[in-house]
Amino acid sequence: MQRKQFGKRGLVPNTGQSWASPQSAAVAASAYQTASAGPEAFEDNDSFSFGKALTHGLSIFFSFRGRLGRMEYWTIGFIRFFIDMVLVSTLIWSAYPAFMDLMSRADHMSESARDWAVIVAIYGTNTGMICGSLLLVSAVSYWSILVRRNHDRDVSGFWLLLLFVPVVNIFYGLYIFVVNGFIPGTPGNNRFDTHSPQPRVFD
Repeated sequence: MQRKQFGKRGLVPNTGQSWASPQSAAVAASAYQTASAGPEAFEDNDSFSFGKALTHGLSIFFSFRGRLGRMEYWTIGFIRFFIDMVLVSTLIWSAYPAFMDLMSRADHMSESARDWAVIVAIYGTNTGMICGSLLLVSAVSYWSILVRRNHDRDVSGFWLLLLFVPVVNIFYGLYIFVVNGFIPGTPGNNRFDTHSPQPRVFD
């Protein structure tokens, strides 16, 4: 019989010993120490610091190294989707007055002037600049989770450049949606494992 080891991909064999025995206690302690070898999560020891906790939290959303499981992929994706909807709604609300004023003068403007006026109407306010900047940050997070999902399947993130190729990007985008969202990653280790793998915080 096999069991999952916390913090690691794959399975480890069951020793068949009860948890009450000294040997199994040693195995459990070793597994816990191994699982804790990654980026410091929230250990209660002297090495903990706010900076390490902040770095760990940011790496979950923005790191391009290591691997990402399906549960983490969907969880981070839903969080991003909700944040993006809030940002886009705020951007539309802040630009609406300027956009309506622009529409009333559009007939007397050249095409290039209209295009520039639309950009100014959307991003010309403080709210527009803030929301636009945060949407760019969200886009970085999007590519981060795509790359790490590829890594989990032992596939290089450079294959994602196909998403910029016309026509090909349609079919490859559908393929990526299916395999990244529903196909499990490589069992055990693969070439994209790091010396300090991210803890399996969601699954």
